[in-house]
Amino acid sequence: MDGSALEFCKMIEEAGIEEQEERVDELAVDRRLEIVRKNKSLVIEPADGFSVHYFLDYPPPIGQQTMDFVMDGEEAFKAQVAPARTFGFLKDVEMLERMGLGEGGRLHNFILVDDERIVNTELRFPDEFVRHKVLDLIGDLYLLNRPVRGRVTAHLTGAY
Repeated sequence: MDGSALEFCKMIEEAGIEEQEERVDELAVDRRLEIVRKNKSLVIEPADGFSVHYFLDYPPPIGQQTMDFVMDGEEAFKAQVAPARTFGFLKDVEMLERMGLGEGGRLHNFILVDDERIVNTELRFPDEFVRHKVLDLIGDLYLLNRPVRGRVTAHLTGAY
């Protein structure tokens, strides 16, 4: 595993998908819902499909990144979002180790960032960080066990 969703997509494709008789009702957002905390916000509002607008702002070398993603099917997901790997900061590695966390992290399965540069890999996309945050958000919403129909706007919602 490389810290992205690509390997999961490949495993699902290899196993095959079996159509089910029962349909899963989508969660259709019928009104604007908003959570605001200081300068961070998460909004979901009615829409014809599912889309995400995500804005993040980290110190360099990440900086500000924005992505607009429209779920136009599995190919859009696999091309635009699934390849984006998770990331972490060098300054946090020692603290995580003391806490007994981050044990699954290896230099090959996440992007390691220090104060000046990316330490261990080349980026797959210039905006790979925001793409991974979109992937995280989609994963969180899939915990609802129903597809969502709505437009999500996330502003500075990633932890830092």
